[in-house]
Amino acid sequence: MSSKKKVTTDSTRLKIVIVTSGLSPIVRPLLASRHTIAGIVDCTPHNGASAPESALPRLMRRAYRVLKKPAPTLESVARKHRVPYYHAHSVRDPQLEQRIRQWQPDLMVVYYAPLLRKNIFSLPPRGTINLHPSTLPKYRGGHPLFWTAYHLETHAGVTVHYIDAGMDSGDILYQKSVPIRPGLREADLEDLVIRRHGVDLTLKAVDAVATGQPPRTPQPGTCPTGLAPRITAEKLASLIDWKNWPITRLWSVLRFAEAWQKVTPPQPDGWQGVFRWTIGPYTREPVHGEPGSLAQDEKGYYLVHPEGKIRLVVRYDMKRVLKRLLSKLNSASTAGMIVLAQHMGMIGALVEM
Repeated sequence: MSSKKKVTTDSTRLKIVIVTSGLSPIVRPLLASRHTIAGIVDCTPHNGASAPESALPRLMRRAYRVLKKPAPTLESVARKHRVPYYHAHSVRDPQLEQRIRQWQPDLMVVYYAPLLRKNIFSLPPRGTINLHPSTLPKYRGGHPLFWTAYHLETHAGVTVHYIDAGMDSGDILYQKSVPIRPGLREADLEDLVIRRHGVDLTLKAVDAVATGQPPRTPQPGTCPTGLAPRITAEKLASLIDWKNWPITRLWSVLRFAEAWQKVTPPQPDGWQGVFRWTIGPYTREPVHGEPGSLAQDEKGYYLVHPEGKIRLVVRYDMKRVLKRLLSKLNSASTAGMIVLAQHMGMIGALVEM
């Protein structure tokens, strides 16, 4: 195979490879654009081997999947559009470079993927661009939206930039800053920054690259906010300062990380993990108790803060219920499984998980 890089004849229409994790927001808009998607690389981590499953639950799952249309995945969407798909084991996957060379892209577009090595991001002759959810050079790293919420920023942002050997340090094509309010949940902040603004900026950047004269603004070498690494729920729980953080900041961080396990308090005894907390509003009022502790009044449960109460709203977590039932089914006798499933009326729901 020739090592010479090829560019499509029509300079206004590029051959693009998408590098992302799962069915991310950039995939369908790029597929619908005037450009040709030459391939899709999925960087979603592979799950470990699951526990053995007995015959009836396995049969129930298979039967229900035949009757109910499964949710789309990145692979199924690629197949529908007849686009080559490759699930990379890691960015060091020895076959990744070979696949991309075979697809001969003019440009690669990246969102929510691990740092690419130079042998990968330098393959396309038009370069590799990345969609990053901050106004670079602020919050370079893997989880800028969290650190935006953590520092109670009044604005969030999004940047489309070229990938180079550094961490989110390549030349900027376009970026945008948007005002945000405290207390946005993680999914809502991502929707605002990426879906409402980032996707359009990405398409704009791709079209600019196609013209052969894309805007390029070099970044300064320093990151004014410090890096924005990924953070675990355990680490976040250790960072929260119940005694010294203002209630607005603490409430905002808890709301952002609402779905993270081990950040919100354990469920009350006897609920057996089938309920989960969501973070409600907060009130400034006199309160007694240890900051961060769980308490209850006539209005329900709340978290104690020196300035007031952070309300907790109870949600019934059906997914946990179904997992618990499926676990019981897997260890029960065949007759017992049928009786239990019929009694709960959840055969279809069990296999949908």
